[in-house]
Amino acid sequence: MKAREDLRELANSIIDSYEMRVSTVSTLMNQAYHFLNSFQTEFEDMIIRVRDNLAKAESLRKKDFDRMISDIIEGRRVNKEEARQGLKLFQEQEEEMITRLRKIILNGKGSSVEDINVIKDDISGRQKEREKSIIKALKCFQIEQEELMTALKNLLSKGEEVKLKDFRIMLKSLGAQQGDRDEDLIKMLDEFEVVRDKVQTQWQTVARVSN
Repeated sequence: MKAREDLRELANSIIDSYEMRVSTVSTLMNQAYHFLNSFQTEFEDMIIRVRDNLAKAESLRKKDFDRMISDIIEGRRVNKEEARQGLKLFQEQEEEMITRLRKIILNGKGSSVEDINVIKDDISGRQKEREKSIIKALKCFQIEQEELMTALKNLLSKGEEVKLKDFRIMLKSLGAQQGDRDEDLIKMLDEFEVVRDKVQTQWQTVARVSN
């Protein structure tokens, strides 16, 4: 009887540790998401300023500007929503996992070494996979946002001297995959590589906590 109670206590301590880890990682991810989302007003202001500069410099109509940039805006919206939904799903799945593990201990016939191993496998396996999934979604959202902000800042630095060609290069670079690339495009893509490296470094801290 004493051995069974000891196992039950051990199992509960493992679940408590699991719950604390989930809370820590979830807090970090929530902070990251809300921080990234806080740039929405700045982003919208930059879009308007670029549009106004192109209207003055190249007589580009608002509806033409909006049409040209619509794919970029939609891509950002999709990535943002995927990150939000991923974070929500992560939290729901972790709460469900904690509840299920508690039931193993409270409603089962009794904890055993096998029960403990099941719990450990759940914690070390499925939890890490869920963490990787949401981290990936948040990284994609951040990279896409950082690249877009970098590109917009480059256009704004030209002021009313900005050219329609500059705007088209920006759009092309943000959607670039393979194929011919001119010198201006290569330069902007190099800047995006710097962005990706910076984002990767930032997320290494979260990854260390997650592991």
